[in-house]
Amino acid sequence: MRSLREIQNDIASLALALAALEKERDEARAVRQLGIVADFDAGLARTAIAEKWDVDYGYVAGVLHKARRTERTRRARDLTLAQRAHYEIALRGGASSALARRIAEAVA
Repeated sequence: MRSLREIQNDIASLALALAALEKERDEARAVRQLGIVADFDAGLARTAIAEKWDVDYGYVAGVLHKARRTERTRRARDLTLAQRAHYEIALRGGASSALARRIAEAVA
């Protein structure tokens, strides 16, 4: 039978190993979440992102929600300030985000 000291030493080393694994898991999650946001910003569809990262569609949606990424924000990327103004006006007028972007690019 092992002594109490040996058992406590094993518990302490396992606690350290568990802490290291938790840190590694958190880092892997952060990398995955950053990758999902980057893929969305690059124009990849949510379903394609879910397949690429081997996660559920809902997980992708949650990551994008937390990162405040939507189709609307994606389509507004790379527009100048003047174009963004026209983009917002078109959206308020009822245009889809795709149409609003085309209008903003044509006007400004």
